[in-house]
Amino acid sequence: MGLIKDQIQEKTKKAGSKEAAIRDSKMWYQKSLKNLNDKNIVKSSKAFVPGKIYVFRYVAPKTKKTLEWWDMNPVVLALDPQGGNDVGINLNLLPQKVKETLLDDVYTRLYGQIKTNMTRANENAGAQMNLSLTWDSAKKYLEKYNAAFALRQYIPSIKANQAIVSYEHWSDIVLCDFIDLHGASVTGIINAFKKQYNNKNI
Repeated sequence: MGLIKDQIQEKTKKAGSKEAAIRDSKMWYQKSLKNLNDKNIVKSSKAFVPGKIYVFRYVAPKTKKTLEWWDMNPVVLALDPQGGNDVGINLNLLPQKVKETLLDDVYTRLYGQIKTNMTRANENAGAQMNLSLTWDSAKKYLEKYNAAFALRQYIPSIKANQAIVSYEHWSDIVLCDFIDLHGASVTGIINAFKKQYNNKNI
């Protein structure tokens, strides 16, 4: 177990339950977003920087007529850009345990880069630099959980109300459930994941 899971355990213990910890993290996000002096959440209209986590609105995708469903409020771990689009892992689409494991593994593997960023730009999401995360490595990782469907592309000009989360608060944002599905239910997405996951011998 790495630092992210350790921090989640601490938050859960302090709050009294996992549900209370989730509420606290959501309150933290909203409060930080409104506080212009708090740089742990920074508004940005720029393209994704690989390794950072973004929260934004994506209400009307260009291909919405052909999409069965989409998340209108993604929380995305950004990857290297593809074909001019922003790409990443929509954390909202992953079951909680998988989401926590993913961020815990990334944080552990890239801790050297993350620590350097936190030293040079302490609690400043906008000033912190990128991490080395590629589409291929993310796809390979997610396929272990039959969750490669969480890999998504976003047209930069369609994104709205975008904010970046600092590396110091990954254990907060991973607890925030901001999903806003159009054309599907959260239960349906979770059941589809479970069906694929249980059918694979891993």
